Amino acid sequence: MKAIVEIEFKDLPVEKVQTILIDILQALKTSEYLDDARFQIHTPNGVVTEKCLFQGTKIVA
Repeated sequence: MKAIVEIEFKDLPVEKVQTILIDILQALKTSEYLDDARFQIHTPNGVVTEKCLFQGTKIVA
């Protein structure tokens, strides 16, 4: 089963939003509610996904 969810976050740094989403999804995986999960965070500077790596506030990979 596939679900699509849209979340409007308050004014937070994108790296914080990414961490929040990763933590939520990991908790659901640990509880065996999820097989797989992906997300996209739309920012004025582009899209950030679960695969992006931050160093400080800059994406490095």
